[in-house]
Amino acid sequence: MAQNGRPWTFVALQVVLSRPDRVDSESVSTEIIPIERQRRILELVDEQGVIRVNELTDLFGVSVMTIRRDLVTLEEQGLLNRSHGGAISRRRFQREPYFDQKGRRNRAEKVAIAKLAAGLVEPGETILVNSGSTTLEFLTQLPEIELRVVTSNAGSLKALTSPAIECIVIGGVYRPRSNSFVGSFAIQALSQVYGSKSFIGVDGLSLEAGLTTPHHQEAEIGREMIRRTRGEVIVLADSSKIGGISSFVTAPLDLVDLVITDSGLDEEQRLAFEERGVRVMIATLTSE
Repeated sequence: MAQNGRPWTFVALQVVLSRPDRVDSESVSTEIIPIERQRRILELVDEQGVIRVNELTDLFGVSVMTIRRDLVTLEEQGLLNRSHGGAISRRRFQREPYFDQKGRRNRAEKVAIAKLAAGLVEPGETILVNSGSTTLEFLTQLPEIELRVVTSNAGSLKALTSPAIECIVIGGVYRPRSNSFVGSFAIQALSQVYGSKSFIGVDGLSLEAGLTTPHHQEAEIGREMIRRTRGEVIVLADSSKIGGISSFVTAPLDLVDLVITDSGLDEEQRLAFEERGVRVMIATLTSE
């Protein structure tokens, strides 16, 4: 009993602690002040690499205009890049991951892209293929037809097992980080070849900057392959690469004929590429 003979009243309070590294739609309040919402947006973008405006509106329970204002603010501070329908981490595209790390990212999307691209190869062709995890998957998906592959991708030595496929590895200086060959010897080898098609992997692909990569020698190899292509230049890029800008330009977008990507590319982005004269093919995941 309390003083004056009056009973105490007990109220149970439930305290919910949210982990700072995990933000979900149930734990985000519409009452978050803009600076805190922007901090959380930046965390998500840096964690995922790419995020869409509609995802953020659902997550925070605010309008599209509010999210777009947040993204403008963060871009003006140099913390991210805005893209068609979303935002892209600047940190992700400035760092070059090791090739085995890249291979584990968006694995299902890369397999789907590779299978679709492999269907475009015709018997008797000579194709040029650069480094990258998506292009390596493409090599493993090539049909057993008479074909010549000229590549800087060191993974091709294991990926190409069919006796019908002639594999020419251009040599040069080996880069363990990208599992590829670069340098003047590699460029000299490419100068002796013309390809009927080229299949080019990228780290970033944007309307503004075109094809980009974190390393200048990788950019040189991709650029020379494109220059030595008589037919179609085909870019293989999962949707997390779209809108990204890395440190070195491989080629402008107007040198690209076709982009093969996954269904993460939204309609606005697809139309923007096609308005620039670049065809887009969407690879469907087997689970879709």
